[in-house]
Amino acid sequence: MQKANALEFSATNDAVEWLKRNRKEVLVGSIVIIAGAANSEQHEALRNSRIALHFILERNEAGAFEEFFKNFNNKDSFTPVLSFSTKEEADAWLEAHPAPPHGAFVGVGQLRYHVAYARELKHRKLLPLPTQEEWARMEEEPEQEEVEEESNHPPPKLGAEFHLFDLLNVVCFYLYEMEQRMSSPEEIEALKTAKIAFHFVMDTGEEHGFKEYLETLRSSMVSPAALQSFSTREEAESWLARQPEPPPPVVVAIGRDLYSVGYNRRHQMRLLLRIPTPQVLDTRAP
Repeated sequence: MQKANALEFSATNDAVEWLKRNRKEVLVGSIVIIAGAANSEQHEALRNSRIALHFILERNEAGAFEEFFKNFNNKDSFTPVLSFSTKEEADAWLEAHPAPPHGAFVGVGQLRYHVAYARELKHRKLLPLPTQEEWARMEEEPEQEEVEEESNHPPPKLGAEFHLFDLLNVVCFYLYEMEQRMSSPEEIEALKTAKIAFHFVMDTGEEHGFKEYLETLRSSMVSPAALQSFSTREEAESWLARQPEPPPPVVVAIGRDLYSVGYNRRHQMRLLLRIPTPQVLDTRAP
């Protein structure tokens, strides 16, 4: 399993230079910390982005994420399985389907939508994909009038019940604020990587798994005591093999490291996901 290397830079320029030399490594195994957050909400957005990247890397899906990243805005890779004349027709199909094909794409006219379905959470939604023109507009410096208009919009908030879609909206809102203060394509690319990480988790159908990972991470910070402790990973994996399928989301210790017990529903695999330390997740750490 690939390990995530937490790289912290005291200045944005240092991070940019590192990104220029190691762009591929950002996608396949390293988490870059750019000290550019201006408020607590932006710090939290960076922290949640870092958790999403840890979740992907600990599941040994760095290669799949790299491929997903490269094709994320490639319209040729978004071949729709069905096409509809109107969004209303597409929504009606989604609601009537007993088990919508998570990760598939449907077309509505010239637009493309990503089918998101979380069976455990009884949640289904069509997520619009940005067009090439929209990506280009997002990467350009916005007009002053647009900035003033957007500043009047209230920021999105998380609901009482966890939904990865809501978390994505909140994270993107504050990362977009950060983008407005960044000047180089490399910086914007790093934030784009963070956003796409959430899309990747949804595309793999692991909203429920990510929710469990967040819960075990939070419980480990409140009470660091692990359910079970092991000297070696082999001992932990032997214990995990005897657990129900899927195993309960609990925290175990291997040596001095804490791990979240997870489950890859797509491949029906039991997982031990290393929990990052508070120091690694703290975007304000010196």
